[in-house]
Amino acid sequence: MTRILLAGAAFFALTSMAQAADPYQSMYGNTVTITTTDGMKIVSLVNQDMTWEQHGPNGMVVKGTYAWKDATTACFTQIDPAPQAGATPSCLQNQTAHNVGETWTVPGMDGKPVTVAITAGR
Repeated sequence: MTRILLAGAAFFALTSMAQAADPYQSMYGNTVTITTTDGMKIVSLVNQDMTWEQHGPNGMVVKGTYAWKDATTACFTQIDPAPQAGATPSCLQNQTAHNVGETWTVPGMDGKPVTVAITAGR
């Protein structure tokens, strides 16, 4: 589960293309696929109601909420399954958007490249 969350956090932390009003607008109603260097695929769904969920390759689903701390900093809180005691939200700076149909590579939380793609629909 930690690996899925880290890969997902890497995606959210490192997306880039300016869209000041709502950096995640292009994700709503669409599918974000994160692929690690070892081929693990994680599907992330970001919702306009400020919820998110990730579907791991093993079928595990992790859900949570997010809030904008400022125009480009999003803080993510896991709610299901319940996080470990003392867990705090992960706040990710420099959040901006990509367009549907784009694929790009960013460094993951462990420094290894992660490929991210937004596809139309769910």
